[in-house]
Amino acid sequence: MPFYEYRCSNCGHSLTKLQSMSAPALTTCPECKQETLVKLISASNCDLKGVGVFGNSKSPFKNDSCSASKSPCASCPNASN
Repeated sequence: MPFYEYRCSNCGHSLTKLQSMSAPALTTCPECKQETLVKLISASNCDLKGVGVFGNSKSPFKNDSCSASKSPCASCPNASN
């Protein structure tokens, strides 16, 4: 289950809540008891592991003919734009 962050637009109180993705968003601030709680957008934490993840032979950016020290191709993440 993900953590969701909320902030009250009335009093500024903020909180983090562990909720299922199907649970309705919280709306009542626990501090001021007003219906002014807003769900914030925050960064997620994701570990990419296994086959098909960057850094192995399945990377879409891996190209043996492309080198950052030479002239990188357009799909290379080291290409300067």
